[in-house]
Amino acid sequence: MRQVGSSLALAVLVAWVVQGVALVALAPLAALALAAAAGAAAVALSRGLVVGSAVALLSPFGVMLPALALGGVLARLGVDLPGISTLELVVFLMGYTVFLCSAFGVVREDIYRLGYAPMPVAGMVLLVCLYAALSGNWALALVAVVSQLFWVMRWGSSNWFDYMLHVLLWPVAAIALVASFF
Repeated sequence: MRQVGSSLALAVLVAWVVQGVALVALAPLAALALAAAAGAAAVALSRGLVVGSAVALLSPFGVMLPALALGGVLARLGVDLPGISTLELVVFLMGYTVFLCSAFGVVREDIYRLGYAPMPVAGMVLLVCLYAALSGNWALALVAVVSQLFWVMRWGSSNWFDYMLHVLLWPVAAIALVASFF
């Protein structure tokens, strides 16, 4: 299951990037077709040295990063999805920066270790779902619950944070924050 999940995540992420670039010169449907072909090619080449090295470096992709990418692809096709506000992006970037500092030992408390224990994970999923209910962002609740399902089933990492967070989320959120002002 881990290989299938990584392959699907890789295809979605490559398609997201290719569609974003292709929309500069192509119509939305043509950009989507090119993106789908690029995603399929990336999966086919994932056993090769270059793409395989990128997959090894970026794995596990988790649930959140591919969900954001898929949401980006669907939004460009005109599907109405819940958005993320500027304030939410700022709070996320600040919180994720503290989380990364904790993971790298810059901050004394190790927040990452909470992702291994059932009770803290259940509490974090409930908090995310509560926030999603209050904000109307059902997609966030879906990602949290699917991440917990994958974590419980051990379809990848033994840490729940690996499904919810990814190192690429920081630059993606920073770019989205800057883009929100334009």
